[in-house]
Amino acid sequence: MSRWPVVIAFAALGVSTQVCWLAYAAITTATATHFGVSDPAVGWLANLFPLLFVLLSVPAGRLLDTRLRPALALAAVLLGLGALTRVAVDAYWAALLGQGLAALAQPLAANAITRVAAAYLEPRHRPLGIAVGAGATYVGMIVAIGVGTAIPDDVPLVVAVGAGLTLVTVIAALLALRGRPPFEVAVRRPPSLAAVARQPGVALLATVVFAGMGVFVALATWLEPLLKPGGVAADASGLLMLTMLVAGIAGCAVIPPLAARKTAEPTALLVTAVVTAVVTAPACLLLALAPGVATGFAAALPIGFLLLAALPVALAHVERTAGDSAGTTTALLWLTGNAGGVVVSLAAGSLLGTPGLAFGLFALLALGAAGLAHLLRRGPRVVDRGKTLH
Repeated sequence: MSRWPVVIAFAALGVSTQVCWLAYAAITTATATHFGVSDPAVGWLANLFPLLFVLLSVPAGRLLDTRLRPALALAAVLLGLGALTRVAVDAYWAALLGQGLAALAQPLAANAITRVAAAYLEPRHRPLGIAVGAGATYVGMIVAIGVGTAIPDDVPLVVAVGAGLTLVTVIAALLALRGRPPFEVAVRRPPSLAAVARQPGVALLATVVFAGMGVFVALATWLEPLLKPGGVAADASGLLMLTMLVAGIAGCAVIPPLAARKTAEPTALLVTAVVTAVVTAPACLLLALAPGVATGFAAALPIGFLLLAALPVALAHVERTAGDSAGTTTALLWLTGNAGGVVVSLAAGSLLGTPGLAFGLFALLALGAAGLAHLLRRGPRVVDRGKTLH
């Protein structure tokens, strides 16, 4: 029998990881003034997360494959310690230490999405469980941005609210781990990263995720300065970002379970990529030619609904087909996705003076993802309990 309370508990923990990551993002200037540091120093409170994620994603995936419950408990404890550190001492060094502890937990929490679903849910429920876990990351972003926006000038209160939420979810997650998972499969020797990367379809799938997450992270990072020359105010850009995230949550609720009914994740990835390309590419070009609030909403809705739903579809496909390598494969996808975010964000950041070129880059990446998804559907599936499917 599926144990949904456990899945919900760890989805809530996923919300907390994002709240910790973006704890200071909406109050950067106020935080710099409060701690007496520069804005770039405040940026490091968030930059620790993608940096440590890239470094630790694969080891975290292998640990989840071999020691699921201890790894999940470790993630919860690290998040809790990070929250307590930030609250206990009102100083920049404590904020940096607390963020570092939480950043160590994020690769475990994110890579656990497929493993928790596989260990605690019946096969027919797993795609929805993965969608819940992936959607929780977007909910966490909304909560973090919302709290910072609602309390823009009181840094200790923002930190306290985030810490309170984190500690509640940490306790719930630790309580959920008391019983053994009904579908746990012990993996004594998970395959190496190189072996996983050589499996049919994995490289293509990772490249699709690289492009998709790259576009999303770049938009989340640079949407405001890219739209500013078109007369779009900062608060309007924030509303567009929230719209994209809400649409992404809706997409996660609809597309992955629908794709899994006929084990059609490759087809769903193709349809999602093609539709996103057909809609998003012109929308990005429209933003390049006529930036504004109306064109921003025209782009935000399809990008959020389709692009953000592609990740849980890919993760559900991995869980169903990757067998003993599911944890390592999931880690590879998260690693390439975060790497895509870094690369595309850097590229877009160098084009802030020419927003049209940046939006053109996003359009090209969307079209490229569609082509790669088509190859993925035509080729062999990833693996099925260690065997290639044709």
